[in-house]
Amino acid sequence: MTSPSGPRTPSRPALDSGDVLADRYQLVREVSDGGGPTSVWLATDEVLARRVAVKLLPASGRAGAAAARPFLEAAGRASSLSHPGLARVYDAALEERPAARGSRTVDVAYVISEWVDGRTLSDLLRSDGPLDPADAVRLAHDAAGAVGAAHDARVGHGRIHPGNLMVTPAGRLRVTDAAVAAAVHGSPLPPLGDGEPLGGPEIARDTRDLAAVVYAMLTARWPAGSTPQPAAGLAAAPKPAGGALYAPRQVRAGVPRSLDTVVVRALEPGREPGRNPITSPRALAQALDEAGHDLRAPAAAAAPTRRGPSRLWRLAPKLIALAVLIAIGISSYSLGKKVGELPRKQGALDALAQPSPSPDTAGPVTSRIDLSKPPVVVRDYDPFGRDGAEQHGSVPNAYDGDPTTAWTTDGYGSAAFGGLKPGVGLLVDLGRPTRIASVQVGLATPGASIELRSTDLVGDNADSFTTVARQSDAKQIATLTPTGPRPARYWLVWFTSLPKGAGGRFREGIAELVFNSAAG
Repeated sequence: MTSPSGPRTPSRPALDSGDVLADRYQLVREVSDGGGPTSVWLATDEVLARRVAVKLLPASGRAGAAAARPFLEAAGRASSLSHPGLARVYDAALEERPAARGSRTVDVAYVISEWVDGRTLSDLLRSDGPLDPADAVRLAHDAAGAVGAAHDARVGHGRIHPGNLMVTPAGRLRVTDAAVAAAVHGSPLPPLGDGEPLGGPEIARDTRDLAAVVYAMLTARWPAGSTPQPAAGLAAAPKPAGGALYAPRQVRAGVPRSLDTVVVRALEPGREPGRNPITSPRALAQALDEAGHDLRAPAAAAAPTRRGPSRLWRLAPKLIALAVLIAIGISSYSLGKKVGELPRKQGALDALAQPSPSPDTAGPVTSRIDLSKPPVVVRDYDPFGRDGAEQHGSVPNAYDGDPTTAWTTDGYGSAAFGGLKPGVGLLVDLGRPTRIASVQVGLATPGASIELRSTDLVGDNADSFTTVARQSDAKQIATLTPTGPRPARYWLVWFTSLPKGAGGRFREGIAELVFNSAAG
């Protein structure tokens, strides 16, 4: 239909629940209008019997065809992404459909993506209010890791806001609409030559928008003056007339100063010229981790102890006796060490922490993979837990080269995780399919049952992985050698049973984790 006062508007197709696209994707219900010209549907992939998300864009006429081209091109670029924090793009095409009115047909472009269960971050913030700072750091770290992985694959997002970030029932954050949403709204990614990395402006733009999301998590307000991205239903953050945007801690009491500083450095880098700006997702994730250490510090440690003099004097005899006993104990311990009764056991974990592979390594080895450098990402993996996290902040201890530090699980009431879950572990994303000769796991406590699993596509839980090695009642160092090793990008070090630790609780720790790549 042509309007005499404006451009031709692409006709919408006559689509309803039960209709099928590409003889495969059956529409179930429309879940949103998608913003702008698009609509989003829940559908069923009848070939693979799984739920998918369908984003539709009218594509008839000159205007529709012009809009559909970058939409489909963006879907093609996004389809290369494979990361547990990114919703996958499965398919995209152009199809002719009956028009909503009349007997003629119209074109519709569609993108088929992974369906992510959960709530949008904007819905969560509108209903529940601001997040606890520790939860904000954890979810923001998920988002930064996912967007950083997309950048490594030369794909920018371009339209990050709380409406396309999903919080799953397990409490993890998933990023949707990478590249596609930006293309629909007139900001397609620039073309790249073979091997050309993503440009700095695109990376900096996504980092700024990630910082805006952290601002929203902490305040339930959207910093509209610092980003052009939509608020997705959130109220605008307050801003003084003619002044800079209020920092998060000025909007909501209780935001730690260290976290407040990170947000400002990434959202408005020029605001504090004396500090290094944060212009990449990985730099943002690192800064969030550093700020997160303050959140994990016990508040009671800083609280002053107030006791009256009379109480102190009454306790003095007991304190003196206790001091004497402690002194005797320390002397006995030192003497025991000197005569060889309590030597520090050298060799096992210390040797594993060295850069060269252990002599126990099985199979052909070309090199030891540095788990601390991109594109490798290591994270805790607890898909069956209530919050989806398992001691997230201590994960780097598992590959820091220091055998005296470790990533540890939570404590449980039995070896089988108190019946709460079938397992927990560490997920290692190597960035590309890699053939692994062996994985060596330096355990904090011998006795765990441990498995090595691998996959090229991470699903909803550990069952999406293939078990390639396992060891029961493992010794201090568990060497897991894949059977029939084949390349895989994602490797899961998965505990299925825990030993008994101090205090009667069952837990395990990884002091050193070594991945050895196979030849060929």
